Amino acid sequence: MKICLATLHATPAFTPLALLYLKAYVVERGGHAFEDVAILEFTQVVLHEDMVQQVLATTPDVVGLSCYVWNIRKLMAGARRIKELRPGVTIVLGGPEVGPVATSVLDANPDVDVIVKSEGEIPFTEVLAALRDGRPLEQVKGICFRRGDAVIENEDAPLLQDLNQLASPHVARYGLHKGRIICIETQRGCVFRCNFCFYNKDLSVRNRRFDLERVTQEILFWLQQDINEIYLMDPVFNLNGARTKEICRFIVQHNHRRIAIHSEVWAEFIDEEMARLMFEAGFTFLEVGLQTTDRTALATTERRLRVNPFVDGLGHLKRYGLKFELQLIYGLPGDTLASFRNTLNFAHSLEPTYLEVYPLMILPGTELWRKAGPLDVQFDPEPPYFLRSHLTMSADDVEYGAKIIGAIEHLANTNTVRLLTKESNVTFSDIVDAWIAWRDEQPGEDAAGNIVERFIEHFCDKRQIPFEFYRAFSSIEFRDPRARSLDHPVTGNVR
Repeated sequence: MKICLATLHATPAFTPLALLYLKAYVVERGGHAFEDVAILEFTQVVLHEDMVQQVLATTPDVVGLSCYVWNIRKLMAGARRIKELRPGVTIVLGGPEVGPVATSVLDANPDVDVIVKSEGEIPFTEVLAALRDGRPLEQVKGICFRRGDAVIENEDAPLLQDLNQLASPHVARYGLHKGRIICIETQRGCVFRCNFCFYNKDLSVRNRRFDLERVTQEILFWLQQDINEIYLMDPVFNLNGARTKEICRFIVQHNHRRIAIHSEVWAEFIDEEMARLMFEAGFTFLEVGLQTTDRTALATTERRLRVNPFVDGLGHLKRYGLKFELQLIYGLPGDTLASFRNTLNFAHSLEPTYLEVYPLMILPGTELWRKAGPLDVQFDPEPPYFLRSHLTMSADDVEYGAKIIGAIEHLANTNTVRLLTKESNVTFSDIVDAWIAWRDEQPGEDAAGNIVERFIEHFCDKRQIPFEFYRAFSSIEFRDPRARSLDHPVTGNVR
């Protein structure tokens, strides 16, 4: 039996960890030959027919597609074409984009044969075994499948309690990834209940960890390879402080080549020692989710925030010069345009290395998706499921939020704007609103290299702020690359 595992990347620098875990388990635990399991990776610019022909060139009996919000359209079109050209191929889908809504996906897509509903390694391997041995798929837990015109949903697969039973893809035979960003999990699941997020996956056990010895050996393997970066892609890498510090100490001892480390952290759990160890280990980029400071929005989305420990944690990062991206979400139920402005001002006042605002997506399978009706959450029915409106934000508010996000891309990470917020009665949201109004009057000028400089002159004139200093400072910042912040690192949802 030949198997082709394929995905289409949001950011191709990252390794396809989900597919690597699948292949490792299929080969090491399922008994399939290594050379019979192909992994294909595609980028957003791939031509549809090229993708299909590359898949078919592996002469697969089974095609497994790893589906996410950014690739589902192209992969589904590819599945249809594969079936058209090779009707005998079994097409299996997995991933967060399809698992929670498996029956509806099968109903709408007759070219798809099977969908794995949750973690894929064991169910997918059992699907392959059933197909190989001619056994009915009704015996495989954790899947939905097509039997003639009927769509059948089997009972859920039991949760794998011991992650160490999974074969590791972080060994030499799976490790040909020179120059890439290596994705590693040290744990799965999340203890927090943020209802806009898919991480917890509604599992009864919200956090499971790989043994520390296994994690350190996997990290050690990659520290000895010619790679660009290691991404410890846990939902909250520092969920357990003692364990986090042990991993950091190990990296300090073995990261002789100073390979960059990237992870997502919870600011409230960062103390001085952890920040120091991260600095010594070579962490060059951290993602920190703030999302909102509004109490109503926090309650509605079941998210927690302790402001003082949060600020203290960021202070530790800044003390050691650790670069971090502070992330906000625009459009959370309970937030208003006014309350988001307050969050924006607070976030900017913390002077993060990078400030980013992301639009809310109502992702299938999340608790917010299930509660959309009671909360009157209106959203696009097709990927990427962007918010349209809810009880506390009108459609006009949501549209304005898109303009805020555009403004942030120009303004949030500039030192000139940070200085401008020190002026009397000037907030960051004032500057953002002024930018939006100014840009609405000047469409089609994004290509102008000095657009931020011109806006700052306009803003100072409107506010009667002497412009001479800002002219001099901005001319240095925007014309001398050395005066700008370092290029924003590669980020993106890679799961």
